[in-house]
Amino acid sequence: MVGTPLGVWGQTSAPEADRGAVSGTVVDEEGAPLPDVQIVDLTLQRGTTTDADGTYRLDRLPEGEHLLEFRFVGYRTVVREVQVTAGETTTVDATLQTRVLEADGVTVTGTARARSTLRAPQSVDVMGLQELEARRGAALGDLLQDNVRGVSSIKTGSQAGKPVLRGLSGNRIKLLKDGVAQEFYQFGVRHFPTTNTSEAERVEVVRGVSSILYGSDALGGAINVISKPAPTSSSGQVEAEGSASTQYYTNNNERAGSIDLQVAQGDVGWRVGAERRIADNYHAPDEPTFSETGEGGTFGDPRYANEIPFTNFEQWSAYGQVGMQGDFGSLQLHGDYWQNAHNFLLPDGGTPGETPFPPAGLGQNLEHSNVALKGNITAGNVVLKPRLSWQRSIRQSAPGTGDVTLATIRENGGLGGFDYPLDLKTDIYTGRLELVHPPVGPLNGTVGVEVQHQDADTRGPAELQPSARTWNAGLFVFEDVEMDPLTLSFGGRVDVRDVEAAPNDRTTDANLLENTYTTLSGSAGANYALGNGMALATNLSAGFRAPSVFELYANGVHGGVAAFQVGTPELDPERSYSADLSFRVRRDRVTAEVTGYVNAINDYIYLRNTGETNEDSGLPIFEAGQTDAIIPGIEATLEASVQPWLQVGGSTAILDGTGDALGADGSDGTLPLLPANTVSGFARWVPSGTDRLRNPSIEVNVKHALDKDAAGRFEPFAQFDGDFGPPFGTASTEAYTVVNAEAQATLRTGIGAPLTLSIGVDNVFDTTYRDFLDTYKGYALSPGRDLQFGVSASF
Repeated sequence: MVGTPLGVWGQTSAPEADRGAVSGTVVDEEGAPLPDVQIVDLTLQRGTTTDADGTYRLDRLPEGEHLLEFRFVGYRTVVREVQVTAGETTTVDATLQTRVLEADGVTVTGTARARSTLRAPQSVDVMGLQELEARRGAALGDLLQDNVRGVSSIKTGSQAGKPVLRGLSGNRIKLLKDGVAQEFYQFGVRHFPTTNTSEAERVEVVRGVSSILYGSDALGGAINVISKPAPTSSSGQVEAEGSASTQYYTNNNERAGSIDLQVAQGDVGWRVGAERRIADNYHAPDEPTFSETGEGGTFGDPRYANEIPFTNFEQWSAYGQVGMQGDFGSLQLHGDYWQNAHNFLLPDGGTPGETPFPPAGLGQNLEHSNVALKGNITAGNVVLKPRLSWQRSIRQSAPGTGDVTLATIRENGGLGGFDYPLDLKTDIYTGRLELVHPPVGPLNGTVGVEVQHQDADTRGPAELQPSARTWNAGLFVFEDVEMDPLTLSFGGRVDVRDVEAAPNDRTTDANLLENTYTTLSGSAGANYALGNGMALATNLSAGFRAPSVFELYANGVHGGVAAFQVGTPELDPERSYSADLSFRVRRDRVTAEVTGYVNAINDYIYLRNTGETNEDSGLPIFEAGQTDAIIPGIEATLEASVQPWLQVGGSTAILDGTGDALGADGSDGTLPLLPANTVSGFARWVPSGTDRLRNPSIEVNVKHALDKDAAGRFEPFAQFDGDFGPPFGTASTEAYTVVNAEAQATLRTGIGAPLTLSIGVDNVFDTTYRDFLDTYKGYALSPGRDLQFGVSASF
């Protein structure tokens, strides 16, 4: 039975008259056959594994060009293009080299069709199953920041990490699950993705405007979490497999465990899984606090150090799926549920001068349910990809008074029994159909249509945003033209979005309660293969983002950011015009990429501190406004195998962002929520393994972040830099350097399944620092030293 790969496609002795087949043998560098190698056609979502003698066969493939990915733990991924002819079997052999550097992979996100990351005009990175299983954590943003170049994370404690791509986040990043947009109230700076990667086979990250395929919001890029498929059994008998893992983190006493079980009979398979995480408060370095020193102002002493109160959380998720394959293609029904209950530490809760300050926390409950039906159906030489999805996103929170936490919620009947003042529920219904067509003259690509309806219901008395209904319909086409060694890519999309909100104190004017937007998006790109594993790529894109319900109609206390926020019903859609240029190298001993980009956004929406205070809450008033903005930047990464046993590398991300009239004197000023410029490097020792100890490695990496000033009154938590704000903490941050280390290996015990072991240390030297995108920087330090242990096994 096939577990983690995309399933074994039923085997026949000869190809059918209107279909073709691919077969071959996979060996290692010494010519020895490799069993259990995964061979995947990602366009069709079909795959198989090699037998004990290294042979494989993929039957019933539609005629035309296919891109196959060969992958095996401990070996470098290999990508092969193959032309399938009806009624014939094409032989494709592969030799896998011991994994030195991951040279290439296949992406299906943000491109006209499946293609290698080297040859895609778009800038795409793929995080595969091996990396996910070794580094999985509670926060998606932190996972990507640590493992994918050019990604930053807006942090709020251990469980909250919100991805940042090329200086954009929240509503300007499209989070997808199997190609369907996910909703998690991403308008809030501390509102993190409600997605667990324990059910993922891979995560693909597209940097740059991706509006053609994904519509509104994808101005900074898209992140596609691709689920593990339902398994199949080539023998036709009932077969079962599974895997389990556990993790422990010393800094916050976080305990995590997960399990994945799968059963298959023939072309029908089932999969279920679950993950549970429980964590206490996180710890920062034990430095003097403001209450002990009285030192305030910018870069002032923190209000809290050592154990940071009200930063604990509880998280669990479960998923299940059933799938089948046949002559028609594949069909899969998937469902999952995710819940996270946590505290947020608030800056208020005491009067300056008290010793000690009594801390205040905010209790929240987040839930996300998802049911999706997806298919990859072959009809002649056409592949149809239907998607039907229902989601429910719930965000429940106490008011910003700091009197409701996890403890008080439990005392009042638990998470489900507590009456939350802020209670938001949104149901999302999505239908999407893509058609991947065979070559039509020089064109080869995808056309599609997508319809989505959101039903947002504000159920509690605290009306941060009103109830609203949103419809969006989009029609798109995305095509490639192959003129080897040149690949051209272009496409367009039209969207119509209608937003209708219930009246609130912000507006009762019926003419302002309904907004309709009709927008066009477009893209043109090129990739030129220079040969010898090198390529040049460029992309020009135009995208849009419609204002969210929150930006249009917000009118209430947002306790998590200690502000009273109001919307502006007259906002225009954002329009983005971007360009980038990349040079890429994917060779046996060297991988590298340098990308320069610029993104100009007209009518950029931001929240500005009006300087006024809401009388009832005593909180500063932030109001939605617009400006024209520009974000230029450079991303660069290099990895090299200088010896068979030694790998070194480094990366840097440098960007700037300004908006018209955002400066204190009315001149151009800095945009908020931009990450600090960073440079990092690593050294990895890869000793030879033994029969019992496989794929050992030890890695040390160093990250240096430059100092960064807050964007004045437009920066969230800017009050911590002000003369009239709290006398502690900071909104601007100083430069810092942190060192992390990790060791991992697979141990064959001889009495059962092999164990994959890992041990790591974040912030090895317990460095005192504040990260610019850490939303606790105003009153607490970033986390100190953290020892991490992990064990996983398949059975």
